[in-house]
Amino acid sequence: MHVEFTLDSLNKNKIIFNLFYTLGLLLFIEIVLRICFPLPEFSNFNRINYQILDRKDDNSGYLRNIEMIWKSSLDTNYEFVHELNKYGYRDELDWEKKKKKGKKRILFVGDSFVEGMMSTADRTIPKGFEKAAQEEGVEIEAFNCGMMGIGLNEYIKFIQDAVPIFKPDELIMVLYSNDAPFQREFNPQIPLKPSKRSIWKLRFLEILTHIKKEDPIPFVFAPEKRPFYKSVPDPGNPWTENTLSLQKEVSPKIAEAMKKGDFNYFRTNWILEEEKFLKSEVRVKSKLEYLKKIIINRVQNLRFFTYQVEVKLVIFTTSLNARLVCKNALTISTLLGPNTKNMQELFQKTAKHWE
Repeated sequence: MHVEFTLDSLNKNKIIFNLFYTLGLLLFIEIVLRICFPLPEFSNFNRINYQILDRKDDNSGYLRNIEMIWKSSLDTNYEFVHELNKYGYRDELDWEKKKKKGKKRILFVGDSFVEGMMSTADRTIPKGFEKAAQEEGVEIEAFNCGMMGIGLNEYIKFIQDAVPIFKPDELIMVLYSNDAPFQREFNPQIPLKPSKRSIWKLRFLEILTHIKKEDPIPFVFAPEKRPFYKSVPDPGNPWTENTLSLQKEVSPKIAEAMKKGDFNYFRTNWILEEEKFLKSEVRVKSKLEYLKKIIINRVQNLRFFTYQVEVKLVIFTTSLNARLVCKNALTISTLLGPNTKNMQELFQKTAKHWE
């Protein structure tokens, strides 16, 4: 009896040990997978909803924790690396719904000027603004929501989706002088219904789901590198199928750079388009009124919006140089309501970071 009791106890202890060992191993694997394969808090909010950079089909293309390489060989030999966060934006912050205690949250919305084309990550406008605010004793977290090559229509769509998710204290929309005349019809769209990822779902199952949907899963320790501009014969490069017609429009040197993806191939004869739009009547009032309406409605109608979002419109009017652009920034308050305030002074201080 004594021997049998001892054997039963040993077997029971062995079972308990194996059980805890298995659970511990599974927990370790889950932690490793979450570290190696980070996924955003909201699964369906991503840059490609507003700007398609490299989307092969309807099932893939989410930009998450990758490095985008931007070249403009006719301007500079330097390659600019944009490290994109979980939502596909050039920001070291992994945006979260929960705000950091004691920090004001500001969303910077705009095109390449906000994203910071041809500048390092620490010299973008949101970063410069953040540094200038710190010098004034104001702690902020500035979201870099810049997306190169888009315009007012996309800004509105992004704001309509992003404001309810991230609940900014202030929102600064940055327009360059070519944004206002470049008019396209705007059709209001149904706001995104954010899908929040369950923290309890095993990352292994998440990965299997993404593989099944052909949705890329980035590996944090070896981020994928992609060029903004593809080289021939990639179908994304217009020179792949239109060489004969395009080569008549540019010099051989520019043509070669465009074929290699070393120069913006979408700018072929763009000066003619710019001329046409700059001569056209500027009509943005209805769009800005719609922007004001959707934000005010959200503040009033959604219970979790318990604050008044400040919306600032900053128009960049003069120079391609970020320093001069900041020095010439203006704030338009008449269309967006009385809650806006003049940002000129702080933008002038921001400009010092480029001097």
